[in-house]
Amino acid sequence: MLQMVGMSKQKDYLIPRGNIWYARMGIPEDVRHKLGHKREYIQSLRTPDRNVALIKSKPLIAEWKNAIHIARGNASVIQKTALMMRHEAGADTRINEDTGMSDADYAAEDIADGLDGVEQEEFYDYYTGRKGTPFNHFASEFIKATYTNAKTAGDALRSINLFTAYCPTLQSVTARAVIKWIDAETRSQSSVSKTKTFLSKYWKYLQQRDYVDRDLKPFTDIELPKTLKARKAREAYTDDEVALILDQLQLKQDDALTAITTLAMYTGARISELAGLRVDNVITADRITCLKIEESKTNAGNRTVPIHPKIQDLVKTLITDSTDGYLVSGVKSKGGKARRADVLGKRYGRLVRNDCKLPKSKVFHCFRNTVATKLENAGVPENIAADIVGHDKATMTYGLYSGGTSTQQKFDAVKSIEYKE
Repeated sequence: MLQMVGMSKQKDYLIPRGNIWYARMGIPEDVRHKLGHKREYIQSLRTPDRNVALIKSKPLIAEWKNAIHIARGNASVIQKTALMMRHEAGADTRINEDTGMSDADYAAEDIADGLDGVEQEEFYDYYTGRKGTPFNHFASEFIKATYTNAKTAGDALRSINLFTAYCPTLQSVTARAVIKWIDAETRSQSSVSKTKTFLSKYWKYLQQRDYVDRDLKPFTDIELPKTLKARKAREAYTDDEVALILDQLQLKQDDALTAITTLAMYTGARISELAGLRVDNVITADRITCLKIEESKTNAGNRTVPIHPKIQDLVKTLITDSTDGYLVSGVKSKGGKARRADVLGKRYGRLVRNDCKLPKSKVFHCFRNTVATKLENAGVPENIAADIVGHDKATMTYGLYSGGTSTQQKFDAVKSIEYKE
């Protein structure tokens, strides 16, 4: 039976249906034409306990009120601009492999540069889709309820986390967003089809529990094109190629590019991650000096990487010599970390093509493959290597239930990264 309790200020927002509480809010007549011509919002809270329902309804009511607020034109200029840019460009546009950023990200940073700290946070909240429920929020619940085979469960988890990088919140998922994801895919037809199947099952699970709109079918309504461009496997650098790059950097006397290249050699981090590191991202964890990488393009990318003994003196020098708060200082760019990564990425591209005469396939991103290969050759377990380079775990046991590897384990693994002198 439904638990009936005392009156509440939110009594108008909760209604019983059978033994389950629902959240309901009427939509004012003056904005219905902007909100799908609906007369009201209504969603199951999936609980017979009114106190629990009241708690679960609060973020939902806030979201509905915000939608009405925007529909009436009362949103701030910053919020309107962010939402307009998100609608036009999409948060899931093709991402540059070296910088980890899209054209939309660059445009957003240009606007954000002119805002103060509070305004910047508001802008990015709405532009990136951070305002909402994370797309992978219910992944653990879904996998436990759906799969018993560990390999299949791991594949499902990777598929959900992969799409989360394109659509960070459930609220940002639309058919248009799915089309953009497919257009940006460079994996094989069968790989993308498999991912899409897992996403369709996940979305159906969410609909059955009223976590998302039952009428929205972004995955089942979209068909894959007959052919998709196959992804070219990224190559690892050979030790001779790395030596050649370092020799040319020495001739160029480009301190910033030398520093960020050396960091990549021993961390496998993306250029966007390294370009965005601040001096205070150098931390001590379990008595080991580490780089704390935040705001990565994926959830797995947010990590702590122990600093290899061979570059500890370099990191100390970078901290001492920093003039702008960035670990790799002195990069002239108009904009934030995205522009810094773009500037360094272009300089690196010119170096390897024009000075080193290496093929176009050899890009900065290859250092991730280089480090991963060296860890594999040293016999480092895959889950530890994944925690170092920021990849999703290969199995459900490691990816879903594991608390991660220790700093000491990662440090021991990092020390195995060696290059021929």
